[in-house]
Amino acid sequence: MRTQLGCLLVAALLATGLTIPRSARATPPDLFGFGARSPGLAMTGTSYNDSYEAVFLNPANLGSVRRRSIVFGISGGTFDLQLDGQRSALDPIRGTTIGFTLPIPFGDILEDRLTLGGGFYTPANVLLRGDVRYSEVPQWAVLGRGQSLALYVALGIDLHGIVDGLQIGVGIAALAALVGDLRVQLDETNSFQSVVETQLLATFSPTVGVRFEQPPSLRSSPTASADFGFGVTYRHELRADMNLEIVVEDLPVTLPVLTIGGVIQYDPAQLIVEGYYRPIPQLRLIANLTARFWSAYPGPTSATSLSSYQIPAVEYSDTFTPRVAVEATLRHGTVDLQLRGGYAWEMSPAPPARMAAQRNPDGTVHEEGGVPVNVALRLIDNDRHIVTLGFGLAADLSEHERLRLDVFGQAHFLTSRTHLVALTSTDTSDPLTSSGVILMGGWAAGLEF
Repeated sequence: MRTQLGCLLVAALLATGLTIPRSARATPPDLFGFGARSPGLAMTGTSYNDSYEAVFLNPANLGSVRRRSIVFGISGGTFDLQLDGQRSALDPIRGTTIGFTLPIPFGDILEDRLTLGGGFYTPANVLLRGDVRYSEVPQWAVLGRGQSLALYVALGIDLHGIVDGLQIGVGIAALAALVGDLRVQLDETNSFQSVVETQLLATFSPTVGVRFEQPPSLRSSPTASADFGFGVTYRHELRADMNLEIVVEDLPVTLPVLTIGGVIQYDPAQLIVEGYYRPIPQLRLIANLTARFWSAYPGPTSATSLSSYQIPAVEYSDTFTPRVAVEATLRHGTVDLQLRGGYAWEMSPAPPARMAAQRNPDGTVHEEGGVPVNVALRLIDNDRHIVTLGFGLAADLSEHERLRLDVFGQAHFLTSRTHLVALTSTDTSDPLTSSGVILMGGWAAGLEF
């Protein structure tokens, strides 16, 4: 019987190791922005971006779109992260973006009011990658989340003639999730065999937004751009779980169902408030404040069985990210050239890596002799200073057609952080320190018609 159980455990672990991919916690758009214009402007755009990027930034902005468009882009980034001065491996990210806008040609009272938009981000190598590790293993729980398929669809509504300058919008975000089971059983020769069945499912989350811009009646001319505007967006929590059940059959003893899983992709609920001002028509100044409600994050892993201890409470905190950006436009004939730059300070929601109280299956603190049992919780994260640059080129091909090209680059500088535990449980040296740099860039080209 011991031999059989040993073989069973080896088979289960081998099969599990082959079926669980590595890396990730949430969508790249939440980390680096969506598209190629907004990422060059410190991921702003809630108050002004009326392109396909609005499906992520603020659906209301689609209300002012009057042209169809199709856009294709490529982006990628690399991580140089350090733990105790040694490089911490984190896979580079690469992906493609496709976006479109489609004004709906209704007549009468609905004329020039409704615009549909869509955006798709696809990683270069996989549809979804997830990582479930023991809590004592050092892991970048916020940054290690760059490999997932994401889809955004939104509708913008222009309320001109009712409340001039006001647009509202609603959208849906979809994210891939993974469920399945791994069945280990005896065949007719009394040998163990395993069968893995998985399904890739979609989880959904709503987005709503509103924007108000200077009404045409208050502008220098009916065709002039607005001198000011502001927008508000609320994005609900977007999460994807992985649940892989290990089921053992045909044994003379009954073994419990084991679950390997957790939250492999997570975007917290967010509230974004932003405004812009044009001191001159060629210059746009932008200020943004993004609140992320990380306190609802349940942690990266779930219990293996109904009787398993749970990891300590992650105790993430809500964060506020200020962003500022500037965009200058130069026009020569039928060509517009835009230069962009921005800065953001991204606060970390995670407390330092530390020793914390293990929890019982019901969530209460696990105690022995009235004393809490502490285990290591090494979820690593740092504050980030983000500097962005961008370049845009738009050329009118005809009265109704325009060709666009946007390019961006980002540098994320992680502030050095000292944690409350060492790198490993056997290490008795100084506490763990973390730091690093992230470099990100990309481009997008499209046609408006």
